Amino acid sequence: MRLAAAMLWLAAARALVPRAPRATRRVALQAVPINKGGKRGSRRQRHELRTLDFSEVSKPKPKARSKAHPGLEKLGAPTTPEATLAALQSNEIDAPTLAAGVASLCASQRRDLAIEAIQLRSLARDPRSLTTAVTALCRAAAPKACVPLIEDVLGEGVARPGRIYGPIVAGLLDKRRRPYDLLRDWVQAESDTSENCEPPSHIPFAKALEACRRSKDLDAAYLVLDAFDASSCEDHADLSREISSIFARSVRFIVGAVSSKQLPSTEVKEVAFVGRSNVGKSSLVNMFLGRTKAAYVSKKPGKTRQFNVFDVNSASVDSRRASSVVEESSPWSPSGRFRLVDVPGSGYAKVSESYRDEWKVFLREYLGTRDNLEAVCHLVDSRVGLQKTDLELFELIGESGFAGDVIIVLTKVDKKSARAAEVLAAVRQAAPAARVVSTSSKEGIGRAALWRALKGVVVPESS
Repeated sequence: MRLAAAMLWLAAARALVPRAPRATRRVALQAVPINKGGKRGSRRQRHELRTLDFSEVSKPKPKARSKAHPGLEKLGAPTTPEATLAALQSNEIDAPTLAAGVASLCASQRRDLAIEAIQLRSLARDPRSLTTAVTALCRAAAPKACVPLIEDVLGEGVARPGRIYGPIVAGLLDKRRRPYDLLRDWVQAESDTSENCEPPSHIPFAKALEACRRSKDLDAAYLVLDAFDASSCEDHADLSREISSIFARSVRFIVGAVSSKQLPSTEVKEVAFVGRSNVGKSSLVNMFLGRTKAAYVSKKPGKTRQFNVFDVNSASVDSRRASSVVEESSPWSPSGRFRLVDVPGSGYAKVSESYRDEWKVFLREYLGTRDNLEAVCHLVDSRVGLQKTDLELFELIGESGFAGDVIIVLTKVDKKSARAAEVLAAVRQAAPAARVVSTSSKEGIGRAALWRALKGVVVPESS
């Protein structure tokens, strides 16, 4: 008891004695040498040296003042939308300043003032400023306000038509409109461009195709490809990627048939890829569909030994695992369903003669009796030209009674050959009515042209 009472008295005495305030140690973190003991050591050192001081009340940070658009410095850097429009109206402005003002007004969610500002002067002779202003208005959900500018742009003949048509079409498609007349005008405008016009760019077409993919509009996508073909623009990886995502939204392997009894039903349109062995057929199928392993690729000729049938844009629950097909009315079902048939190569292949004869008989039967076969793509190596096997395939297609479209596809055009012109002339002479498309699986060349050639197979009849 005495010990407990003594301890209580000592604690009370210590509480009555005033303590001096402990000095707060402040150390700049940048001046502290970092411990070389690794991440845990340096973290412990910073923790020991850091001291929290709650004695001083933290001051609130001042609100950031609204900054003007960097392109509006010539106008005195106005900070409100009304001041921006007033400065644009009261000064002699150039095209970049006007485009910066329109972009600033759109960013301030004042679409009405931006529409009023874009009418102050013409932007047709400055392609970059035109793109800045039109893109800003279309992103602000005002693509129709840019339509009156088309006549001025085409009249000047400096800016490419895609700079004005591309953003407008993309904006209308995002609003679930169907600007088919505007797209046809775009095709005509690209065909009528003068020599003084700037070089074409793939960017407007890629942006328009992105909007077609979002709206799932195949007709609009094909009109964009028509405009792209009329512009004589070179293929680009961005454009090829969008094309594959639009027209081949799903790819499902169905069957590897060795006889007509194993082929699927004929209610879906089909396109067949034929050619001699080692022509690059499987690689072209993968490039065309935008896949890497849809068709098996091998350096050994004759690796494809059966009629491989792929269902493109089918309404299956899972394009890789589903064994059944649901109704086409499924809300997520992509449009433009068709089948692609990868036919075994003819001619040189490391297989027996009996196998080659069976393939030839099966191919003749397939071409002559398949009612849903709409087109045949005959692949020819652009480096070596027409061989005996190619001429035999021409005769077989003609003798089978096939009445659909025949498309000659030149492969491996990325590998430059001195015989390119000679090969093209020989192909046109052998098949004057056939359409010729140059492709390269390695570089992705000709994907847009091949999809355009197969429009009758891809687009539904109701479109």
